[in-house]
Amino acid sequence: MAEKGAHLTGTAYIRPSIFEIIAQESLASTLEPAFKKILSFLVSFNLEKYGHILQWTDEGYLIFNVLLQRYYLKRYLSSHNFLKKNVSFLVASFSETFYGLKRVTIINSKTGLQEKLSHKQQILSLIIIVTFPYLKNKLKRQKFFSKYVIKGLSILFVTYETLVLYNYILYVSEKSIYPSLLLRLLSVTLTYADPQSALTVTELLRKIKYNSFTVFDGWNILQRIITGSLELGAFFLQFLSWWNQENYDMDIMSLPAPPPPKVPNVAQQYKGICPLCHKPHHIHTVLMVSGYIFCYQCILSEIRIKKKCPVTHYPAKEDDLIRLYIE
Repeated sequence: MAEKGAHLTGTAYIRPSIFEIIAQESLASTLEPAFKKILSFLVSFNLEKYGHILQWTDEGYLIFNVLLQRYYLKRYLSSHNFLKKNVSFLVASFSETFYGLKRVTIINSKTGLQEKLSHKQQILSLIIIVTFPYLKNKLKRQKFFSKYVIKGLSILFVTYETLVLYNYILYVSEKSIYPSLLLRLLSVTLTYADPQSALTVTELLRKIKYNSFTVFDGWNILQRIITGSLELGAFFLQFLSWWNQENYDMDIMSLPAPPPPKVPNVAQQYKGICPLCHKPHHIHTVLMVSGYIFCYQCILSEIRIKKKCPVTHYPAKEDDLIRLYIE
């Protein structure tokens, strides 16, 4: 009986705050632009040879994210000897690990009985974590959808964001244990992870002194250095994101006002007259793409036929016409 219940824990389920949930989601969304910035910076050293890589930044991040999230979802913690099998598994994404969270299945929300994620839930967690942001960004930038299914796509995204907000309300009001829709699909929730026992400097020196330092200890230290570097980088990403958000308005206001643009010589000859009929304006109408003022009837027929500004030849349409009510 004990063996059958070994995967269950009676530890009371502690609900993370909504701020921690939103913070880890914000960190997860920050990784992709940071990866693309670093990749474009590295490619810029030899743009002619490696410039084509920038066409596949989405796929490059997808591969990076798969490797990163797979490592964290399969991550294990050990406080003693690995050979004694005293190992506990921590199932969490990179951003969830950064905020000290882990994924569990709640068997009974009243008693707090928890169950470790099954192998199927771990695989589905990995698939959803890496593919959902990838597909969402692809759909937003897809020209086909932007042209033909723009209304349906907008309704889809608005509906999803509304459901996310509704799920947050349920979570805050303690009517749901699932902090996100994707976790609800997996029947998985988040709770606080157990504190990790790190190898101290004293223990490390003692193991070296008595020749008890194993390969696993070295591998464990290397893993902690790598993950610590990633999490430190994530901290700076969050800090820079906050800093840019806080100082954006201040930076805009501190910029000097640009000088007014010079009036081109071509515009001087059309001062007070319509560039098409060369007469004083009748029903002043400005073409937004070029800034020139025409008679309404003159420019309307011109735009309908040639689809461009008659002076600058910029592409234009009827929606670019703005009537001016001048007394």
